[in-house]
Amino acid sequence: MYICNYSIVLRRIHGLPYFLFLPIEESAFRRRSRSRSPSRKSPSRRRSRSPGRKASPSRKISPSRKSVDIPDGTQIKMSQRKTPARTEAEGARPATRSGVQNLDAKKGAVPKTTHYEFGGPVGAFFTMFSLPLVVLYLYFTCGKDKCQVTFDPSIISLNWRDYIDVTAFEIFIGWFVFQEFLAILPVGRVVKGQPLRTGERLSYRLNGFIAIVISIALFVAMIYYNCGVTALYDKFLPLAACAMIFSLIMSVFLYVWALGAPNHALAPGGNSGNVVYDFFIGHELNPRPFVKSFDLKCFCELRPGLIGWALLDIAFLVKAWTDFPENPPYPLICVVFFQVGYVTDALIFEEAILTTMDIIYDGFGFMLVFGDLVWVPFTYSLQARYLVDHPPKDMPQYCLIPIILLAVGGYIIFRLSNSMKNNFRKNPNSEESGSYETIPTASGRRLLVSGWWGLVRKPNYLGDLMMSLSWSLFCGFDSIIPYFYPIYFLILLIHREMRDDGHCREKYGKAWDNYCKRVPYRIIPYVY
Repeated sequence: MYICNYSIVLRRIHGLPYFLFLPIEESAFRRRSRSRSPSRKSPSRRRSRSPGRKASPSRKISPSRKSVDIPDGTQIKMSQRKTPARTEAEGARPATRSGVQNLDAKKGAVPKTTHYEFGGPVGAFFTMFSLPLVVLYLYFTCGKDKCQVTFDPSIISLNWRDYIDVTAFEIFIGWFVFQEFLAILPVGRVVKGQPLRTGERLSYRLNGFIAIVISIALFVAMIYYNCGVTALYDKFLPLAACAMIFSLIMSVFLYVWALGAPNHALAPGGNSGNVVYDFFIGHELNPRPFVKSFDLKCFCELRPGLIGWALLDIAFLVKAWTDFPENPPYPLICVVFFQVGYVTDALIFEEAILTTMDIIYDGFGFMLVFGDLVWVPFTYSLQARYLVDHPPKDMPQYCLIPIILLAVGGYIIFRLSNSMKNNFRKNPNSEESGSYETIPTASGRRLLVSGWWGLVRKPNYLGDLMMSLSWSLFCGFDSIIPYFYPIYFLILLIHREMRDDGHCREKYGKAWDNYCKRVPYRIIPYVY
């Protein structure tokens, strides 16, 4: 089912008629969301408060602290027993009784997306074709013999068997299913996500750290028993091709599934009515097609691709050490150590992803599916794959020290800034959060301008860029190809910062202008 000719699929998409770029009336696909079942209005389904029940004193919250905010626009709301009615734009949360929320889908209606990003439908259309080509370009232009920007078409294989491999298919599907199994294990904390437009808060099971520990432990056991983990290096191209096909099929499924979703479940950024744009951005915000407790977007963001990146790195290290046992590849060891540590950090602080733009704003469509399953493991591992075949020449070992310091410094900035943000977000009334300097907004929320967040608007981005640059510096200067990741990452983070700036400027108005005057630099102090 999953093995098909990818070029045929691309040609069919390329031949889509022009009307797919035109908005489609909502009524054509929203029949399920507009149906009105009489049973939903039945008085017997309503709960009433017992006269004898009183609010517990422990649940009272000061009315002066209704919500908090951070510079990226994420909001934390604190429900109260008695609070003035909030408007829909403020994200009114319905009252709860006995922990059961009475949701009103009409109040959480998602308006039509009017602001296009990524160049609109045309830009989204060409981006969907360019991303797979970039992955293939990086593979062919940086091979075993040479790694140069100049591209030789003769090195491209025209044999479909080089792309479609049964073993690679079994590895990829088996890996995806294995990570799904780990994700649904009844271990780890269950936390609530950010309030949706209806006021509902979805539950997420956080056991990502357990998943990566189990995955690496089993992988090390396979290495010990000579199970041939270097096949990940040998079958890198067919594994990437399989991931591309799988991501395309999943994206089509998710879009078709979203056509039957209620309006309040759609993504604010992917509800334009344009097939191509909504397919790219993602039409539904939090798809849970099979198991309601299993969020497919959150799973793909952190599990198969991210942990797969770490295991690809380890497999490349095993490959290099197998081929040259007398020459320990110290630069490769450093790259693998820092990248595996970076992935592990993301899973230790897994809860932080629930307040990112990907989770609370973007739908789950081709953009995130391809990024999670293809882009992350098969481009982020470029430095490690490069060092297997092209160890840096004439690099004294003492030159590794300043690069290591750069990586450590970047991680410190990244972790401390994220920890401060998360503490402020989770415990806004704590003594520590009360000492932070903030800027109030008209809605009563606050913008964090303390510590690292008073230096630049995105200090976590700054730390990320420092780490990504250090990983490339371990590769030396014989080729610029290994520097693709920090160059791409810089463009990505600037674009994300600009998107977030636009959202916050629209939401906070004058308060955001005051914030920008207080923190003029976006990512890099005194530069940008």
